[in-house]
Amino acid sequence: MAAILQSLLVIVLLSLIGQGMCQNCSTGDLLVQQNQTGTNVQSKPEFKVTVLNECPCLQANVKLGCDGFQTVEPIDPLALAKSGNGCLLINGSSMGPFSQVSFTYAWDTQFPFTPISSDINCN
Repeated sequence: MAAILQSLLVIVLLSLIGQGMCQNCSTGDLLVQQNQTGTNVQSKPEFKVTVLNECPCLQANVKLGCDGFQTVEPIDPLALAKSGNGCLLINGSSMGPFSQVSFTYAWDTQFPFTPISSDINCN
């Protein structure tokens, strides 16, 4: 009987710890990295953007600030699509914990994408 109670206590504690970790997640856990690919598109350098979810929870409806963003290279709208004042990543689908999404664009200079909102789901 004591072993069962101890096992239940461990399970409850682990679930509480897991929930506590997710409560601290925010758009600050979305890391945006960019690098030049070395390719030129219409004489403009191409950049690869990678967005990494560093949160142990799902993040859906990830929106990046992209006011003024321009590219001469078409971007798959399922990867990044203009949505109001921002750009919606992967059509609003969830990014898994510690997963990443990438897309490329080409313009004269690197654009400063910043995460502005997301829906965090720790279930």
